[in-house]
Amino acid sequence: MKNSLLFFLAVFVFFSCKQKDKKEPVKKVENADYIISKDGINELKIGMKHTEVEKLVNQQFNFNAIKDSAGYWQDTVKAKYKEIEVSLYFERQYMDDDNSIMQLFGVETSSPLCKTESGIGMGDEKSSVLPAYEENPITMGPEYEAVNDTTWAMSKIKYSISVKDDKWDKELIFHFVNKKIVSLAAALIMGE
Repeated sequence: MKNSLLFFLAVFVFFSCKQKDKKEPVKKVENADYIISKDGINELKIGMKHTEVEKLVNQQFNFNAIKDSAGYWQDTVKAKYKEIEVSLYFERQYMDDDNSIMQLFGVETSSPLCKTESGIGMGDEKSSVLPAYEENPITMGPEYEAVNDTTWAMSKIKYSISVKDDKWDKELIFHFVNKKIVSLAAALIMGE
């Protein structure tokens, strides 16, 4: 009886130690040019002036917000950054007398080339995000969809997880459909 108890105890300890040694393999990011973080995608950084972004993507932007004096202060542009399609979100900066400066406050992509530093990307499960960012402030929940012109409802299939930085000024946003990542975004956190 005593030998059986020692045997089972030894087996239990052995398997417990083996389980601790098993860690999730770190996914290797294939191309560092497309690593997305809370700061942006590689050289495409949140906070850049539109003129800097234009040089980086080799494209001239035509902003409605600059042309219109009626109060538009945000604009969205589609562009190609290296080999991936991105949506660039700009906001008008009211600094000094020059109101023509647009600043990048968000970038989003659905490209399978784009991944986080830990290798999370398009098609990955919702369950892969939380363990990778357990040290960060996180908000998450269903996204809202327009039911008609005046009514919004929580989606049954769309969900997002926002991982904040420690200063709560930038975030990395994972958008899901049916629990799989469909787009990644980096953005400034907009005040309420």
